Amino acid sequence: MARGWRLSSHVCRAVHGAHRGCVRAAGTDPARGGEAVIANLAGLVLAVGIAVYLVAALLFPERF
Repeated sequence: MARGWRLSSHVCRAVHGAHRGCVRAAGTDPARGGEAVIANLAGLVLAVGIAVYLVAALLFPERF
């Protein structure tokens, strides 16, 4: 390896300087107020409801 050459400087060449060398802590974005969590929960409820409906329609086709 060449003297003074670092892998991180080569790999992160196109990354903005503020983002080099550190990883943001996981957590919710206070500016969004948890909108993503609410959207995920609503999607989960809809997906479970559709799955239950499809299983019921498969088991009892004469009612649908």
